[in-house]
Amino acid sequence: MNLDQLTENRIEEALIKLSMTDKSHADWYGEMKFLEESLKQAESHAFLLAEGTVAERTAIAKSSEAYAKAVKAWTEGLKNYKLIDNQRNHEIRIIDIWRTLSSNRRQGNI
Repeated sequence: MNLDQLTENRIEEALIKLSMTDKSHADWYGEMKFLEESLKQAESHAFLLAEGTVAERTAIAKSSEAYAKAVKAWTEGLKNYKLIDNQRNHEIRIIDIWRTLSSNRRQGNI
C-alpha cells in the first residue's frame, strides 16, 4: 500500500471492517475453544475404550477415527478463525501506521 493512499477515509473503512467482524471473530474464537475440547474428549474416549499399556492406548486413541475427525474439524475451524483474525490484524496495522504518520506530521517530521 502506498502511504499517500492512507487517508482518513481508509482509516474509517478499517474501523468499519473491524466493527463489522467483531461478532464473527468472537464466534470463531469460541468455536476454536469448543473444537479444542472436542479434540481432547475424542482422544480420552478412545483411550478409555482401548486396551494395553498406556503408550499403546495413547497410540490407539490418537489413531482412532473419532480423533481423526476431531483433528479435521479443528483444522478447518482454525483456518476460518485465522482468516478473519489475519484480516482484522491487517486493518489494525493500517490504523497503527496512520497513527504514526499523523503523529510525525504533527511534529513536522514528514
